[in-house]
Amino acid sequence: MNFIETIVPFAQKIAKQYHILPSLVIAQAMHESNHGKSKLAIEGKNLFGIKGEYNGQSVKMLTKEFIDGQMVTTEAVFRKYPSWEESIEDLAKLYKNGVSWDRNKYLAIIEEKDYKKAAEQVQLSGYATDPDYSKKIIRTIETYQLLQYDTNPKYHLSTDKKGYVTVEEAKKEIREKSLLKAGSYYIFKNVGEILNLSKVEGMPGAWVNLNQLEEVAFSYTVKSGDTLSKIAAMHDTSISSLQKINHIPNPHLITIGQIIKTGEKHYYYTVQQGDTVTTIVKRFKLTAQQLQEWNHLKDINVISVGQKLRVK
Repeated sequence: MNFIETIVPFAQKIAKQYHILPSLVIAQAMHESNHGKSKLAIEGKNLFGIKGEYNGQSVKMLTKEFIDGQMVTTEAVFRKYPSWEESIEDLAKLYKNGVSWDRNKYLAIIEEKDYKKAAEQVQLSGYATDPDYSKKIIRTIETYQLLQYDTNPKYHLSTDKKGYVTVEEAKKEIREKSLLKAGSYYIFKNVGEILNLSKVEGMPGAWVNLNQLEEVAFSYTVKSGDTLSKIAAMHDTSISSLQKINHIPNPHLITIGQIIKTGEKHYYYTVQQGDTVTTIVKRFKLTAQQLQEWNHLKDINVISVGQKLRVK
């Protein structure tokens, strides 16, 4: 069992009791403990670097902090827990109860349903000294698709999707089970980019392959003065190829308004929840510049769920 799978039940448990997003807590634990591999996480079962004592137990270690904008190494005393579960619950208690001099210090995190706003509130509350802390937490949530662990997670399909019986069949796009109409669904389970979506909360449904691409073949409408030779040159193809694709026996006989298939094919990907420009360019093996130019993006860092992007 990997680190995420181990702590998910603990994060979901405190979500019900303290109303804190599991995705936020899991991402913080991953970031601060190096996926449970840090010395503090191993020896002190402390995932969040909370200082002090826990039931009289503590451990002294070196730590790095930002002081006056500079990262420095210092020694500190940290709480030592019996297990990671107590560490996660202790963080929840901190958010709910605050500190002795400010009981409302972290209250903005409680009940927040938007993971980005929750992460930003952690930053604004002064929880961490790292000026980029919230950005790192948001990136971790999106990279590892941690939203699936939030209470009653839902996914919105912007277009109809084919549903399959198993994950493997969804990957290979065989043995189609059903067609899921555009709309909102509960996420029953998530395996990479394959989601099990259901209209009934807590019940399995159909597996949907989010990595399916939409293939678009381009065509050209003949205008006055066009020749098949000119059209072929415009689309970097040959006259014979256009004749074959369009069943044109005489290359000199084309008419204004005629639709000519050019043979070009572009592939489009619909942006899904959790996608970033980085994950998309990596997945389809292209550059950020290509993605921006092909899709006329003013800001390469701004994409939205449901947006169709040319990726090939």
